[in-house]
Amino acid sequence: MTAFINARVIDAAGSPPIDCATVIVSGSRIEAVGARLDTPENANIIDLKGKTLLPAFSDAHTHFGGSDRLSRPALGGRDITYDFAYNSMADIRWGVTTIRSAGDFMPDIVSFRDEVISRQLNAPRILTAGRMFVAPGGHPIDTVYSGSEAIRDNACVVCYENTDIESEVKALTEAGVDWIKVFISTLNKMNYPHPVPRIPRAVIARIINASHKYGKPVMVHVEDLRDMEEAAELGADSIEHCIGVGSAQPYIPSESLLNKLVGSGVYVVPTMSAIKAHDGMLNGAEPVFPHLLKAVKAMHDAGVKLAVGCDSGIPFLSYGECVHIEMELLSRAGLTPMEVICAATKGNAALFGMQDHLGTIESGMLADIVILEADPLEDIKNTGRIMLVMKEGRIMFDRLLNASA
Repeated sequence: MTAFINARVIDAAGSPPIDCATVIVSGSRIEAVGARLDTPENANIIDLKGKTLLPAFSDAHTHFGGSDRLSRPALGGRDITYDFAYNSMADIRWGVTTIRSAGDFMPDIVSFRDEVISRQLNAPRILTAGRMFVAPGGHPIDTVYSGSEAIRDNACVVCYENTDIESEVKALTEAGVDWIKVFISTLNKMNYPHPVPRIPRAVIARIINASHKYGKPVMVHVEDLRDMEEAAELGADSIEHCIGVGSAQPYIPSESLLNKLVGSGVYVVPTMSAIKAHDGMLNGAEPVFPHLLKAVKAMHDAGVKLAVGCDSGIPFLSYGECVHIEMELLSRAGLTPMEVICAATKGNAALFGMQDHLGTIESGMLADIVILEADPLEDIKNTGRIMLVMKEGRIMFDRLLNASA
């Protein structure tokens, strides 16, 4: 049993911060939270005077077998990535204890997820889409993945005219995926501005309907606001990206689009950090990040559900650290520091369907905890000043206790 005392606690449940608070952790769960709590006699006491305690963060859009460097393979399984070791350690070090994979090698990502659940491995907990539904000759398999046969065979479902969509969805469900991922995109970042084929609208609808039939939520990759409107109309559960590098106008969300996003309850994962990291790299394309900032503000002001995800697993976007960049950019788009923190914790947990046991500092919740050196409500950049990371009651990263030893 561990008792954190004298902490400033941000519970991410909607309450104001609690000063001089105690958080008691027993086993994998939070047992009690509050000011002036008695500490159990057998508890290991950790004094957090001057520190802030809050829920651990999550990344709602990653490719766990990807790479943040051009010197590594673009996407791979457990063998090529050395069992996802680098990416796992980076996420944990930056306080990211839960990730949602938006496309990875099968069955590798599922077997790894299951070994994390059974505590055979120390890594973030994983929800995964596994293989992604893509168009023949389309993005990303024949653009950024350069037609890789290994990626095509292990991480994609190519939707040919004769593809049995329901059978493919059923097979993924039986293989244990948590989500289904599908692409709406004609953008060709490798040969801009020449477009690539996309999955027809009717086929997208069949994929979404079959997924819902088998109880799986659907994430839809988009490149622009028109794609977003189509995804919302077809019943997407989350929309990945918003205004991509190289995308065309309009850049301002229409009232019709905002109404559809709010009315459907779909989550939007704008991946602002990924867009910013790559904006300006596409010859002939107008910079889009300033437009993205305004679009995200418009969505937030309208009441659209925004999730915190980065598209980590692509070059120039470091695992774990990018979550803090994403939070800073959401703050620049008009969210308050408290709104940003709640989005990266409680909000993401709701997107994952895990809100009953993850994402807040409350009695009975899983003890996924981050200790910060400074208050992020004063400066959102302070989310990166991590002293200690706990996942399910176990310390996974520590600069606090070792420093005081």
